[in-house]
Amino acid sequence: MLYPRVKALVLIVLAVQDLGAERRTIVIGGEDGLAWASGGGTIAALLQTAPTKVEASNTPGNVLEFDADGRVGWLSPQRADETANIALGLLDRGGRLGAPTILSQVIKDQLIFMIDDDPTTAFERKTARGASQVNSLGVIMDFDLGARFGVERIQFFPRNAHPNFLAPDFPFQNDFLRGFELLLNDGSEETQVANQPVLTTVELEPENEEPVVELTIPPQYVRYIRLKSQTTVGFEIAEFRVFGSGFVPRADYLSNIFDFGEELALWGRIRWEEKFLGVERLSRLLISSRSGWDDTPLEFTRQHPNSGEDVPWQEGAIATTATGAAVDLDAIDDAQEALDLFNALPIDERTRVALTQDEYNDLKSSDKGDVRADLVAWSRWSPPYKLGAGANVGDDPLGVPILSPGPRRYFQLKAEFNSEDLQSARALGALAFTVSNPPLTERIISEVVPRQVELGVPVSFTYAVLPTKTRRGVDLGFDVFEIATPVRAEAVETIEVVHADGRVQTADFTGVNLTNLPVQDASGLFAVESVAERYLRVRFPAIRESDLAAGRAAVVKIRFKCRVLRFGTTFTGTAWNSTTDDLGQRVIGGNAADLGAADDDLIPIGAADPNDLAVKVPLAGGRLMINVAAQPRLFSPNGDGVNDETRIHCDLVRLVDAAPLTVRVFDLAGHRVRTLFAGERGGGSFSVQWDGTNAAGQQGPPGIYLFRVDLATDAKREAVVGIVELVY
Repeated sequence: MLYPRVKALVLIVLAVQDLGAERRTIVIGGEDGLAWASGGGTIAALLQTAPTKVEASNTPGNVLEFDADGRVGWLSPQRADETANIALGLLDRGGRLGAPTILSQVIKDQLIFMIDDDPTTAFERKTARGASQVNSLGVIMDFDLGARFGVERIQFFPRNAHPNFLAPDFPFQNDFLRGFELLLNDGSEETQVANQPVLTTVELEPENEEPVVELTIPPQYVRYIRLKSQTTVGFEIAEFRVFGSGFVPRADYLSNIFDFGEELALWGRIRWEEKFLGVERLSRLLISSRSGWDDTPLEFTRQHPNSGEDVPWQEGAIATTATGAAVDLDAIDDAQEALDLFNALPIDERTRVALTQDEYNDLKSSDKGDVRADLVAWSRWSPPYKLGAGANVGDDPLGVPILSPGPRRYFQLKAEFNSEDLQSARALGALAFTVSNPPLTERIISEVVPRQVELGVPVSFTYAVLPTKTRRGVDLGFDVFEIATPVRAEAVETIEVVHADGRVQTADFTGVNLTNLPVQDASGLFAVESVAERYLRVRFPAIRESDLAAGRAAVVKIRFKCRVLRFGTTFTGTAWNSTTDDLGQRVIGGNAADLGAADDDLIPIGAADPNDLAVKVPLAGGRLMINVAAQPRLFSPNGDGVNDETRIHCDLVRLVDAAPLTVRVFDLAGHRVRTLFAGERGGGSFSVQWDGTNAAGQQGPPGIYLFRVDLATDAKREAVVGIVELVY
């Protein structure tokens, strides 16, 4: 399906005047967005094409089409033109020509003549006048198309042989290849051994009599082609032509890098228009993102003159550490120690002494190290986002949250098109994402204790929130915090704020009924705003100043009671500013505070560690359901408003994906009275209501009934039976 096109949506700005917050929606593609061909961002995308080579490009392999089939602003994989020679563009796509059995570079240089579309040039392996006999048996010509294509026809011929390539001044039409073998490989990873394609013979012709060889093969994916001579007679090839059909099976788009300035930015939601062609299930479009602190996700290295190791800093760089010490990185004998020190530098200092691309290009080849991904200043690519049902670029709430770390300055997007069928593909129209800057604070570290509890048992957790630095006059600060919980929290007990100046403010909500929310403390400064199935949200006096490095760090501590139903449950958190229409800021796991005996951190306060937000539980002996019960067990549906219904409750544990769940009620004779639920559920707390009626809506007679809960996963099935009593 094709989602509605969005008109005049390039940049939407919502300004909050008092604090200077600015929310923007950036659109690439579509009729009115930034052109896909422009790359979107302002900093060119770099592709690594070899260990020491990079190039600027948005389309690796150049197998994407802009405005394909007349769809303005749409991006799709290249569809083969059955009359176009695919081989002509192989070098532009990063493909190669080779002749492994030929040693002469002069002769190898002639390989290009086979794909130059020039009828007067040719690759020759034949006797020249006055020269000794050339044995052409076993000559190999290799063609790497640079990408996988659907191929159905291959053609080759000498000069003056093809009616469309006549060259009367070169009457060599009889110098055709008298015997040959043609081998193919589809370019997939599973057909490679030691990074070399395993080739399969598709045609073996020891006695060819046709000057123009034209081979028709069943349409199939091809990347590597080998033509092997099976004759001792000399030959030449003026043109080697490859024709195909359908879409390429893999194509990528890499946006330019977006620069949101020194203020840094928070990421909101992402959404896009998508259309499928052919069979929907046979193609995929994967959208990912990454974010960074500097303007390139690549790290350029040089060979250290002493150790010979690849190092990413400038020659003779003197770096200033976080403690103010000046260090000559080249003077450190241990290369790994020097690299660890370099990576630990403050980001601005690390960027200052890093080897730039221009400096790398100026190095002699012998001094260049490998180019590699910079996974310190840049995040990895996010998992692919899932397009929400009915989402369109004009509706931000229907988008999905951007997962790349923020706030950061730089942002980049990737679109990956995949297909399992020559006639099936995806097209990408307008893509929109939301950003906001300045952020609430530069970085928020959070942790939760205890980090090991009993399965399904209510536990009092303490959640600490540490803004490591809030920049005065830049960052907005925050006064609302949301904690993701595995099930509905049973209580919010206390909220404590330790301000940067040492002041402490506390609110006690112990024993407060969480049914009717929000609820405030007596001062009105603290509130429990909402407690839902998967999160709780609280408000407290605003944090507008914090500086861990200066010894003036603010900390928020939230104590709540909750159950954990799965090993490795992560309590993620998000901070908000209630006075702005700004985006929330997600936390980073790490050592946020000293939280007593249950806090076993060995890293310093302010250091990141994602494990500090994860809580472990025993594996429960393989059980999938616990705490299965009817609540209340005895109920009386007589309309008096007291116990008029019961709820069949269970906690689903250890589930990775949603699984089929059914809840049914039976009488004591084993007859099914009613199916209360039949569908799929993921891990967490689940309950369903029964008002005492049967499937026809009739009130059941008083007595004892049995309920049965069945859960089926790919690994096992589990059933629990319980009792419920109906009285009047």
